[in-house]
Amino acid sequence: MTWDNACRLLEILSENSVRELDIMGGEPFLLHWMPEFVGRAVKKGLTVNLSTNGSVPDITGRFRDFSRRNFTVGLSLEGSTEERHRTLTRAVHFSGVLRNITELLSAGFNTVVKTVVNRETMADIQDIVYLLKKIGVRRYYLLHMDLLSGTDSSRFSALSYPTFLSFYEKIRDANPDMSILKVNASCFEKDTLPSGVRCAAGVRKLAVMPDGAVYPCNLFHNMESFRLSNIFEADLTTIWDDPRLDIFRNAAQNSCEAGDCANRTSCTGGCPAHAYFNGGDSSAGDLRCLL
Repeated sequence: MTWDNACRLLEILSENSVRELDIMGGEPFLLHWMPEFVGRAVKKGLTVNLSTNGSVPDITGRFRDFSRRNFTVGLSLEGSTEERHRTLTRAVHFSGVLRNITELLSAGFNTVVKTVVNRETMADIQDIVYLLKKIGVRRYYLLHMDLLSGTDSSRFSALSYPTFLSFYEKIRDANPDMSILKVNASCFEKDTLPSGVRCAAGVRKLAVMPDGAVYPCNLFHNMESFRLSNIFEADLTTIWDDPRLDIFRNAAQNSCEAGDCANRTSCTGGCPAHAYFNGGDSSAGDLRCLL
C-alpha cells in the first residue's frame, strides 16, 4: 500500500465510524511509514493493534513519542529457544524478538506475545510461558493454527478446535499468575456472536488488502469469488451491503458433519474460509475438525 492510499484509508475509516484497526502482514515494519501511519490512526481515535514478527530492530524507538493509549503491539514467538523458534519460522531473529519485547514493556507499551499452537509447538508452550514470565510479559495469546494449505505436513500439524480448546485450558489453568488468552475463529464460539450468524466476517469485520481489495476476512484474500470490491473505488456502505456477505450473516443451523463433536452445541459449523478453501463449499464443516 502506498502512503497516499494509507492516508485515504484512514479518512474512509473515520468517515464511516470504524473504531478499530488491526494491522497484519507479512511484516508491517517493512513499510517505512508505518510508525507515522499508526500515529495518525491513534490521533483520529482508532484503536490500533499491530502484529509483527519482531525481526525489525528497535521497535520501541519507532514509537517512542507515541501515546501508549489505544495502541497494542503483538509479537510472534514460536519457540522457547533460538533453535526451536528457527525451526518453525526459518528465521534467526529469536534474540531480537526478546529484546523488542523487553524494551516495549520497559517503555510502557501495551505489549502481547503470540504463539501458533500446533502439534509441533504444543510440547514447548509451557517453556515459552516460563520464558515470558521471566522477562515480565503479562499477556500471552495462544493462536489456533489455520489450515489453508494442502500439504500433508500442515494437515498433520493442525488441531481440531476441541483439541485446541482443551490444550488452551490446560495451559491457562496451570499458570494462574499470567493472563493467557486464545485466538480462534469466532464460529467455534457462537455465544460471542450475534444470534443467527456464521462468524464475524462481514458482521464485525472486513479485510482490506494492500491494493485496496476488500474481503469478508483476511482468510479469504486469495479467493477471488469473495473479492467484494475496492475500498478506494467503492463506497464502504455499498461494500458492506454486498449480498455475498449474507452467508456469514445468516446461519440457521450447524451443518458440520462432525456429529460427535464435543463442541457442536457451541459451534456454528466451523470456519467458512477453511470450508471453501478445502472443499469449495463455504457452508461445509471445518477440515481441522473433520480430519
